[in-house]
Amino acid sequence: MSSELSRLKARKKCSKQVDEIYGEAQRAYLIHYSCQSFYDNTSGNSTRITSIAVRNLESGQTKSFSMYKSAELSGQQSNIQGNMDALERSMLQDYFTFLNANHEATYLHWNMRDENYGFAALEHRFRVLGGSPYVLLDNRKFDLARALVTLYGRQYAPHTSPSGRKGRLMSIVEMNHIADADALEGAAEAAAFESGQYLKLHQSTLRKVDIMANIFDRVHGNSLETKGTFADRYGFHWSLIGELLKGSSIVKTIVVFGSIAAALVGFAKAWQLFFP
Repeated sequence: MSSELSRLKARKKCSKQVDEIYGEAQRAYLIHYSCQSFYDNTSGNSTRITSIAVRNLESGQTKSFSMYKSAELSGQQSNIQGNMDALERSMLQDYFTFLNANHEATYLHWNMRDENYGFAALEHRFRVLGGSPYVLLDNRKFDLARALVTLYGRQYAPHTSPSGRKGRLMSIVEMNHIADADALEGAAEAAAFESGQYLKLHQSTLRKVDIMANIFDRVHGNSLETKGTFADRYGFHWSLIGELLKGSSIVKTIVVFGSIAAALVGFAKAWQLFFP
């Protein structure tokens, strides 16, 4: 099977997942978290978690967990650095309690894939602090960052935004004019941690789940602006025609020509956005 045909199938599968998640929006959440810098951590220990935000896709209601909130509730705002282990554990306990109570939902995330940054990193930190985490099944996770690559191609957005901020998330924000007040890029979040600006980190995390919800809505509505080519955006490459002529099966033929029809329909919908 050609790489283009494989990519076409992956794109169709991903597009179907997007539709399914959107159709069950009341059982879907956007999740993001902030943490200590990976590179400036000189302790040799795993990176400390500072805040987590979980936003319901349908209602927009957001649940947040942070060391700042834990400190405020326990009356320790003036001495967060002196009580970081206890505050981080309290925050993670509340998060895992929520996760366990809502484990049948789908969680949309941005690159939360491993023990460096991901669900596994949250689990590891809670274990380090003496807790017993709820482990969410992989089939309840949807990586929005990887989905954009599948749907729009590897060149869908530069790794540095037009204004110079690092990360494709910031590039997509600027390309689509999405409100991003309080959202910090990675280096700025690390600086905020080092300077003890935990409320600033908390606000950045809250803003990022709003941004992710906005992006997902645009993906579903086929209105997200990217750097992907027409072929990437609508799932059709002319090279597939040559593959068919080399003796591909009738099933593959139907799949490919079905994608052509879908591409034309998608293009027509996009055209109507600008020329109703």
